[in-house]
Amino acid sequence: MRVKIPKSPLCPFCGSQIDKPTLLPLALCEHEAGTCECGAVYVLDATGFSRGSVFLEALVIACGEDMDLALSLIPEEDYREVWLENYDPFTHTIPGELYYEGRKIRGALCFIKLAQDLKELKTERLNKDLREWKNFKAVPVTLDSKFQRKLSRQELENLLRENSLKDALCFILAQPLNLQTLVKLLYHPEEIIRKKAVLLFGETAKNLISKDPERVFDLIRRLLYACADSASSPWGALEAVGEILRETGSKFKLFIKNLFGFLSAPEYTTYALQALKRIAEKNPSILKEGPYLRLLSLFEKSPPFHQALIIKIFTYLRSQELLSYKNKLKDDEVEIFDYENFIYQRISLRELWKTYQNLFNF
Repeated sequence: MRVKIPKSPLCPFCGSQIDKPTLLPLALCEHEAGTCECGAVYVLDATGFSRGSVFLEALVIACGEDMDLALSLIPEEDYREVWLENYDPFTHTIPGELYYEGRKIRGALCFIKLAQDLKELKTERLNKDLREWKNFKAVPVTLDSKFQRKLSRQELENLLRENSLKDALCFILAQPLNLQTLVKLLYHPEEIIRKKAVLLFGETAKNLISKDPERVFDLIRRLLYACADSASSPWGALEAVGEILRETGSKFKLFIKNLFGFLSAPEYTTYALQALKRIAEKNPSILKEGPYLRLLSLFEKSPPFHQALIIKIFTYLRSQELLSYKNKLKDDEVEIFDYENFIYQRISLRELWKTYQNLFNF
């Protein structure tokens, strides 16, 4: 009986051997993927039942995450699509048989390669982001052994109540399971506990970004998926994403677009604006790379609290575009949470507007 020897997968466009697909640090990347030296992008369909989403993801990644461009491309003219069938993701081979090592082989790789003019235009941004990601070096977290145990939800909650944030952070960094416990506190009925949990997410990400960036990346994705789940509440999850982006510089700036995407749903608007405000306060440059001008159309039909958050965002961004919307300003007072003192501060919209306007000597 002849036994087929598994082959290494090769790029169908240039014939080069490709690396095993992995989860890329891109906001729109849900499947494992990779890039070839020739510029082709490939995405894994591990089950064989996700061809549509895998194809779209490969096309979007190839376009540098420009969804509008991806949806406007013409097959064969703007890009070429090739599927590599019978791929086994466990061994990173093409077995050539329906069954291999007791497993049914269902996997396939979708390859997309843009036309040369489009490739030159869009792939430099993608390659830059991936180069930055690969330059990170994972360093083991070494902490006192007393922190290397799993906390119950009540134990972690007690640490937050007692303002023992440093100890709580040590437990999370020393024992990864404690991060799952912290996620649960984002849905705590007491807002003060949720706010402290949000801050702790930011501190955790700040400490992990150079040691274990993959963990931070996975955390952001899971928080965003939880928000998008219609069966769950967005309570503290969106704010936690904002706190992570606030504390990690430009490393995960691609997720800014996801936060803006939640603004269109009324039940998410408050949380998304609060997250964007926190980012704008400390990390305004990454917010300016996102579609922040969408906030202008939102401003004129917003309730007072949302208007206050938008004014604060444009103040931190030092952007003049909101000035022409003064006639849409409501004459109200609102309460905005002050993270420094952990209290709500009452302030009028007129006062917020005056501070914003004074930036430009009006």
